[in-house]
Amino acid sequence: MNILHLNQNDVGDKSIFVSSPENIHHLVKVLRAKVGDIYPVSDGSCWEYLGRIEKISSDGVTLSIVDKQRHGRELSYEAALFQGVPKNPKLELIVRKAVELGVSEIIPVFMDRCVAKETGKEEKKVQRLQKVADEAVKQCLSPRNPKVRSFVQFKDMARGLEDFDLVIFPYENEEGRTIRGLLSKWKDENLKNSQDSPDVLPVPKIAVVIGPEGGFSTNEAVRLESLGILPVSLGKSILRTETAGQAVLSMLLYEMEL
Repeated sequence: MNILHLNQNDVGDKSIFVSSPENIHHLVKVLRAKVGDIYPVSDGSCWEYLGRIEKISSDGVTLSIVDKQRHGRELSYEAALFQGVPKNPKLELIVRKAVELGVSEIIPVFMDRCVAKETGKEEKKVQRLQKVADEAVKQCLSPRNPKVRSFVQFKDMARGLEDFDLVIFPYENEEGRTIRGLLSKWKDENLKNSQDSPDVLPVPKIAVVIGPEGGFSTNEAVRLESLGILPVSLGKSILRTETAGQAVLSMLLYEMEL
């Protein structure tokens, strides 16, 4: 069943109001919704609702809340993908696949070796990429509302990495330290006891930093290492930029969830 992805301010104590033209169109024109139909609703928080359609008008769709419970498909971590800006149209593919693999946000980053350069039209690209993310999350029935953030420069990204519990930095010049070893060690060190279960991880924020087609420059690698972020290897093959992030997210999903 399709999940309606709404903003938190659309959900009240007893009712839900769908106001965005895109969601109204999806409900009325695509799903052929009618009064009395029941749909699951996610507002991007830890809660999932069941809403019964009570009214359909040109202004919006009103649903009454018939059930509220914690998401059963929520991941145990939040992952942000910092993606070195690739040539068009690779970024759309990267966003789509990253959403399918459970990413919470995607941040395009201009790096030294990016072939694509700033054009002043980045905000329009963000709007387009957000639509791609919205379409992808509907298809995979994820409860999350993944966000595509504004394009940033590498130096600005680096300053914000201290807000994350773990930063994964795949680097083609690293041969000894593996991502498997990093994730296994980090998970063991951060496993905490819980009153409900002895084997529950806190919900960590994890950053995945992927270079563009030309990889990270030496200065960028040195900068990340100066922050205490050690590089890891993804294996013997050199992966393309549109593949590397998906590989990391897949490994992360396996280690944390399966």
